[in-house]
Amino acid sequence: MSNKAHETPTAGGPAPTRQYAGFLARGMAMGIDILLIHLLYFCCLCAVAAVLWAHAPHWLALIPSLLMGLLLFLLSFPLFVTVYFLALHGWQGQTLGKMFLGLKVVRDDGGEVTPGLAFLRFIGFCLSILPCGLGLFWSLVDQEKCAWHDHLAATRVVMK
Repeated sequence: MSNKAHETPTAGGPAPTRQYAGFLARGMAMGIDILLIHLLYFCCLCAVAAVLWAHAPHWLALIPSLLMGLLLFLLSFPLFVTVYFLALHGWQGQTLGKMFLGLKVVRDDGGEVTPGLAFLRFIGFCLSILPCGLGLFWSLVDQEKCAWHDHLAATRVVMK
C-alpha cells in the first residue's frame, strides 16, 4: 500500500504526488473539531444565559427561561455541527482541526471542494458513523486511506 496518490501528467511533466492523510491524523483533526465545536457552542449558551440574567427581574424568573434556552440549544446542536462542517469544507476545504494539522479535503482530481460536494460528503459522513463507525475505520484498510464518505463524494484528505 502506498501513501502517495497517483501522478497526473501535465504539460510540464508529472504533477507532484499527494500524500494522503491517514486514520490517526484525520482522527486527531476530528478531535480538535469536536473540542472547538463544543467550546463555541458552550460560549453561545453562556452568552444567552448572560442576556437572560441581565433582563430577569428576579432569579426565580430566570429558571424557566434557562430551561427553555437549554432545550432550544440542545435541539439546535445538530444544526450547529452541520453548519460548521458544511461552511468550512465548502469554503476552505478544511475545518479548523484540519487547518491546525495541515490537512485538506480535495476532489479526487485535485480540485477544490464545492459547497454541494461538501454537503454530499457530510451526508456520507453521517452514513459512515452509523454502523459503529465502520465507514471511518475503512480508511485503515483502504489503499488511498479513504473513508466511505470520501468514496461517496469522490474526495480525498491530503497533507498540505
